[in-house]
Amino acid sequence: MEEKQTRKEEFLKLKFFKKVWYSITKFEKYPEMAALGVKKAIIYFTELMIIFTILFTGTYVYYISNVAEFEEENLSFPEKIVSTLTDGIENDQLEENAQILNQYDDKTLIASLFISFFIYFYIITLIDVFTLSIFGLLTCMIAKIKMNYKAIFNMSIFALTLSIILRIIYLIVTMLTTFEVRYFNVMYVAVSYISLAAAIFLIKSDIIKQHLQLIKIIEESKEKIEETINIPKKPKDDEKEKEDNKETDEKEKKGEEEQGSNA
Repeated sequence: MEEKQTRKEEFLKLKFFKKVWYSITKFEKYPEMAALGVKKAIIYFTELMIIFTILFTGTYVYYISNVAEFEEENLSFPEKIVSTLTDGIENDQLEENAQILNQYDDKTLIASLFISFFIYFYIITLIDVFTLSIFGLLTCMIAKIKMNYKAIFNMSIFALTLSIILRIIYLIVTMLTTFEVRYFNVMYVAVSYISLAAAIFLIKSDIIKQHLQLIKIIEESKEKIEETINIPKKPKDDEKEKEDNKETDEKEKKGEEEQGSNA
């Protein structure tokens, strides 16, 4: 108990980037991180999405300012935002939206973009967490492991870490270049599921090892008890032993008499 408490305290002190590293490379640490609770997992998820959104917003601002090409030249920053985010709307609506945004300075618009992107990505990624946790439940059923849903939910958050990092890299690359990966969304889900499944089967392996160690300890303890304690015989066993001894004596006596008569 003291060892588990000490390990829990160590994980409570883990910094954000250490958790990111463990989530990507150390699947055996998932149970300890999941045991920290849903609150800690949500805080980690929120921190991860804040970094994700900062990178995406910064890349988007750079894209519309230096990379994107527009039909009209000398567009203002708000007009560029409206043109890229409201593709396909009529010109009258585009101009109306641009006039509304022109009332704000660039910093305010960037902050608004950050909040909008954060809410959007937070919600869709949280849906991915719930979806992955359902796969986790099915995997536990296949592996015949009983796990609390909260623990699977927490582990799903950590399992999505690598996929989230790959997604932001992919979005940045596709925004700035013409590079594109087919079926990226399939790979995104597959990577996160592999991480979660690996953690679950490692847990099963640990449970089996603990069970075998327990059986070994019980057998060793049983042998020591049998060596040190004389188990008293039952009355029936004593009577049976006396009868056996009596029969043996009678047989020996008959044998001696037969040898005497032959002589």
